[in-house]
Amino acid sequence: MSSSRALAAAPPGPIALKVLAALNKWQRRQVIDLAAWRAGKARAEQNLNTVISAPELSHLDPSHGVYVYAQNQLAVLIDQLAELPMVAKLTNAYADADDEYMPSGPPISPLTQSYFTSWGAFDLSVGVKQESFTTIAIAVGRRLGMVPELLRLFEILAQSRLGIYRHEGRDGPQVILTELITEQRCSALVPSGYQGRVGELWLARVLPPAPMLPKASAVVFTTPYLLGQLDDHGHYALAQQPDWWAYFERALPPLKSRESAYERLMKRGLSRHYWNEYITEAYVNHREDAIYLAGLPDRPRSLPHSKAGQERWGN
Repeated sequence: MSSSRALAAAPPGPIALKVLAALNKWQRRQVIDLAAWRAGKARAEQNLNTVISAPELSHLDPSHGVYVYAQNQLAVLIDQLAELPMVAKLTNAYADADDEYMPSGPPISPLTQSYFTSWGAFDLSVGVKQESFTTIAIAVGRRLGMVPELLRLFEILAQSRLGIYRHEGRDGPQVILTELITEQRCSALVPSGYQGRVGELWLARVLPPAPMLPKASAVVFTTPYLLGQLDDHGHYALAQQPDWWAYFERALPPLKSRESAYERLMKRGLSRHYWNEYITEAYVNHREDAIYLAGLPDRPRSLPHSKAGQERWGN
């Protein structure tokens, strides 16, 4: 499960420092461009209209709602940061990916909006310091004196990543998940409503219990991707755990660095679009509360929508 360690010790990266320098320059200006100020104020007010309202939040479980609120507040800040020239590499990379994958959820795209916006805000990074929109937003939020509890949620979102989990049963309304490799176990709320069954393998972004809520649970933050496989006749079956262990044997270095390498793999992939490509090529089917995938990332013939997979199954 994604770590809840604080980012307080991490200094701002080069892009964040440029943003902070620009902010300092603006704050020191004696003359304010009223036209620019009014335009910026109008833009901010327009963005705030997209933030989930208090009545909408009241219908969510608090464990989920606190993260939804934080993500929406973060989105408003990111939307403004994306206009800055020093953030152009991130902005352009996100725009290119949006054009390429057209995230909207099945049947148009297996990448849901919630999956893609999480990837774009938390995982997409540039530069030697691996800066993301969220790490830059955290630096700005600290400088502006943002509420510490909200910054803490931003930090958790920044650290979050995908993981592969084994379904191990139910704990009341929650699902018991154990992550492969790390063997971390949790009882997680699944807002999509999917409850699954024992033995399934899920590709999911699982957030830890929000630290400011005394009785919070972990949260499967986006619609779970169910991992499976197709036989030579195109019949679907649940993935077998040994197949994924074998994949990790191929993808990860020796055991002494295995867990940290796994975390990097699930956060960044072996390339920028590694997990985006896998989900796109592995898509099989969907239901309202879950999406079915088949195959392994490094076995093109096992992926229904790869070139090799299309040749195999005659798609």
